[in-house]
Amino acid sequence: MRFSLRRRRTAAAAAIGVAALLLSACTGSNPSPSEIEDPLPDDIATQLQDTATHGMAAGGASGAIVGVWVPGVGDWTAGIGDGISTDMTFRAGQITRSMTCDVLYALDRKGTVSLDDAVTDYIPSVPQLSEVTLVELCDGTSGVASSLPRMWGEVLSNPDRDWEPREFASGGLGGSLGDGESWADSDTAFDLLGIALSNAAHESYADLVQQYVADAAGLEQTRIPADTPAAAGSNAMPGYYTSSSQQQAGCTESTEYTKISPSYGFADSSAVSTLTDLRDYVSDLAGSAGSSDDLAARWASSLPTSSDGDQWIRAAGGDILYGPMLGQEGSILGYSTAAYSDVDSGLTVVVALNDSAGGGALAGAIARELAAVAATAPADTPASLPWTAEQARSAVDAAAVCPIS
Repeated sequence: MRFSLRRRRTAAAAAIGVAALLLSACTGSNPSPSEIEDPLPDDIATQLQDTATHGMAAGGASGAIVGVWVPGVGDWTAGIGDGISTDMTFRAGQITRSMTCDVLYALDRKGTVSLDDAVTDYIPSVPQLSEVTLVELCDGTSGVASSLPRMWGEVLSNPDRDWEPREFASGGLGGSLGDGESWADSDTAFDLLGIALSNAAHESYADLVQQYVADAAGLEQTRIPADTPAAAGSNAMPGYYTSSSQQQAGCTESTEYTKISPSYGFADSSAVSTLTDLRDYVSDLAGSAGSSDDLAARWASSLPTSSDGDQWIRAAGGDILYGPMLGQEGSILGYSTAAYSDVDSGLTVVVALNDSAGGGALAGAIARELAAVAATAPADTPASLPWTAEQARSAVDAAAVCPIS
């Protein structure tokens, strides 16, 4: 019998409703990264450039868009690679998960849904999930298996296919249901959450994200694109994928996937955004989360992402927490991305590689190295991170899919 969090969540529902804040209501005392005007010191900028180019090589990427913001000190942004500029759009990958949970909490505050509603209240065709709640989908404790591992071959061979969300989610629903006692990575869970929220509000998922995320936070370049094959905006950074056979051949070639149907990503990974939009989004999200000593209810019951790994890597509320840094990481065909902000100091990092082979593990490790380097700057509120730049570099090398010269 699977363990359910419904009773515990019901007892906390009132507290969650009060503690959850709109993205635009940043409660931290640190200045917004968008207000930073000075560049970071040259020696730190040189280290950040080295971190970014090293990470690009590890992921087989020919281009990257990267930014680091340290409140009270300065910022560093770079478009690296031929023709790459910091104003380009790109696919944001699993940062979409955080946005999906934003919609859940917004609709809970509005009274359209309750966090502890059963999935079957809005998707009756999945009776096996009658004891799974909407918030469990968001928190990664639903026990629902991932779909992408089962569907990856078809996605890769037919990137223009327009997937119906329920059809793609069937790949995960066909797997066994976990016990829900620990966190598990599941794209299916977020796709189901997107379907349920759309059904409850009688609006499309794209419109819900526009209303409760992009418009609420003033994100002018962030959206859920149409399912038809297209680039990620009119000024998109080109996207590629270095396949396993191309990796074995030394990563001398990769295949372009700039124009795809993002439909397989749906509420899990389909969002399109920019460097500054993700900066504003994740810094506002961290600003609404309280402090590392007293996180808001959405993130207060985080669980480790691995029973035998670093216990400061945790998950809750559609996000990953690296110690005090909150955000997300992941990939969609063509791009690997990560965006994190420190709930205590306001230190913020955004990484977008134009190759999805390294995935979230690589993008997240690059983000941690960038953060550790930036944390050496003499800030008024210095970041206190449970890892060093050297440890993060080791994680980058461990996640590498291509040779690093």
